[in-house]
Amino acid sequence: CPPVPPPQEDPSGTFVQLRLSLVQTACGKRAPRPQNCRTLENRRKPVCVACYKFDRGDVPKVLDKYHNCGPSHHMAVK
Repeated sequence: CPPVPPPQEDPSGTFVQLRLSLVQTACGKRAPRPQNCRTLENRRKPVCVACYKFDRGDVPKVLDKYHNCGPSHHMAVK
């Protein structure tokens, strides 16, 4: 996994960005999540970018969020 950038402080809150690379496995969607799922070759490998904005309280609340998942070649252009 690539390193996650540190949270960015702003007067309006804290911003966190996550980048996730996903792969399809042979395990069913409804099956319990065993650790030994086989990765399916030559399948889609979407990359997801998620951004969250938290308030500055003692117990942070999510003020805003953004998710974008798509094929890795589409995410490289954005």
